[in-house]
Amino acid sequence: MNVFSNLMFRSSLLLSALLSISTAYAGVVLNSTRVIFNDGQNEKTIQLQNKDVYPNLVQLWIDEGDENSSIENTKAPFMISPQVFRLNANTSQVVRLVFTGQQQVPNDRESLYYMNFSEFPAAKKQDSDENRLMVVFKNRVKVFYRPKNIVGDSTEVQKKLRVKLLTQGPTQQLQIENPTAYYANIQQLSIINASQQKNLKNNEMIAPKTSVNWSIPTDYKVSQTSTIKLTLINDYGTLVSNEIPLN
Repeated sequence: MNVFSNLMFRSSLLLSALLSISTAYAGVVLNSTRVIFNDGQNEKTIQLQNKDVYPNLVQLWIDEGDENSSIENTKAPFMISPQVFRLNANTSQVVRLVFTGQQQVPNDRESLYYMNFSEFPAAKKQDSDENRLMVVFKNRVKVFYRPKNIVGDSTEVQKKLRVKLLTQGPTQQLQIENPTAYYANIQQLSIINASQQKNLKNNEMIAPKTSVNWSIPTDYKVSQTSTIKLTLINDYGTLVSNEIPLN
């Protein structure tokens, strides 16, 4: 490997490492872990804080689930103001989130969107005249839109989920049904057999009025006497648990 190739290889490794830790070291933070937008609200205000000791430029946009979306091509029915701004060190900025209603959404269940906010250091003039590596930090936060006519209470989701054991030969699956009008944000799913507990899934989400099937490892057997423990993340970002017998 010649000197130029070696330099390019080292640079690519450095860039990959920096990008992989971007979320962990992002200096601009949101004042909540999720955004709940209720139908009928004129707007929702959120607050971003810059914990860095230097100013950052911030961009915000909302997408419909496409991680590769950008501020230019988003089609989500929301408007953010301001959408681009400078945030000085150790200061905060209040942002307005408005539902535009430019597209139809289901009126019997939640709809899920994602708010993106990217940050990068505000360049000084001497920096712009030099070749410097600028690392962009990007975060995504769930935005739940709730229609007026939605049935039930979001605090009851963990109690409404139903679990069924599916067996086909040596293969076992757990079917988790979410009959509610709300998203079930599962932080952890565990199987309890007697005094043993095995964690099966982490950080999964089940859409309203749908079900998912999760395979059980072949080295672990589940019976009708097993109990399923579901730990969910509620509207406030806290964990709530419920143990559900198999149907």
